[in-house]
Parts: sequence; structure tokens; C-alpha cells
Amino acid sequence: MSGWYSVCMLFEAEVDDRSSEEPLCEESIRLVKAADVDAARMAAESLGAELEHAYSGSDGNTVRWVFRGIVELQDLCESEIVSGTEVFSRMFKKGQLDR
Repeated sequence: MSGWYSVCMLFEAEVDDRSSEEPLCEESIRLVKAADVDAARMAAESLGAELEHAYSGSDGNTVRWVFRGIVELQDLCESEIVSGTEVFSRMFKKGQLDR
């Protein structure tokens, strides 16, 4: 039986293939349905590659968003997604909040 997984994916912007000391990054949390955690990881890797894209920036440079990998993968322990379903959580000590 398949279930739902949340995957936190990391993307990084490249401008005209130049590296930057502090590149712009994006974490994106997506849902995937899969038979098990290994299948979910494979589906997430494939999705990450599909979501890569490029466009011309306002200054004429090419901006390319590159999939850098999976930050975290969580089994939602749900076979069906409904309103109010938790899709991501993390535990931390109050002084460790970094967001």
C-alpha cells in the first residue's frame, strides 16, 4: 500500500554559470506518494530534476535554478491527504530556532 511523504528539497540559483559566495537558495516542501521510503526518495529526486528551470533576468543574465538535493524526507503515515493533514514538522529546543 502506498503512502504520502513530505520532502524538503533544496534549489540553488546560478547566474550565467558563475558561482557566488552566497548564492540564493530555496527550500521547497513537496508531497510525493510512494510505496515506501526508497520509492519516495527516487520520486523526489526525479521531481527535483523536473523542477529545474532557467529564465532571463531583468539584467539580461540567464538565471538557472538547480536542484541540489533532498534536505529531509518524512513519512506522513497517512494513506489519504485531507484538509489539516500535517505535511512537515520538526522538533527543536527553544534556543535553537533558526528560522
